[in-house]
Amino acid sequence: MYSFLINIFPVSASTDPSQSKTVPPKPVATQDSDLWATDRDLYSASRDGDLERVKRILVAGNVDINTRGGWSSTTPVMEAALRGHRDVVAFLVGRGADVSLVDRDGDNILHLACIDGDWETVKLILSLNVVDINARNNNGWTAAFWARRGRRQRVLDLLVSRGAH
Repeated sequence: MYSFLINIFPVSASTDPSQSKTVPPKPVATQDSDLWATDRDLYSASRDGDLERVKRILVAGNVDINTRGGWSSTTPVMEAALRGHRDVVAFLVGRGADVSLVDRDGDNILHLACIDGDWETVKLILSLNVVDINARNNNGWTAAFWARRGRRQRVLDLLVSRGAH
């Protein structure tokens, strides 16, 4: 049907990709098999603060950025906040992680960040303006309660300066 095109645009072996003798390189498999990443891998990489691994897992795709894990049903961004991994929190938020979720105890991302007391992480979360600073978990505890309990005075001062009680 399109034989007239062959006469106009002849295909030579040098331009026909099917005739190429170049062998494409084999895919590079990472040591931790991130090409076949699971939601659990994203959860553990976030918990560990391994930003490069988090990036590789998300690039590989097929993972739920808001997956739940652990006994308290936290998300990867919650785990990163809990452990003070500000860079991972920022990256996950930038990729669409839902920071409005709570765990099974009713703790939100701000509550969890205040448990560890990493000032930079708490400051980042507050800057998002998506979490009620005086939200209470299932026990009635606020982020300020967690900061007080952990003797995180600098974090508590930051919270109070933003209206926490």
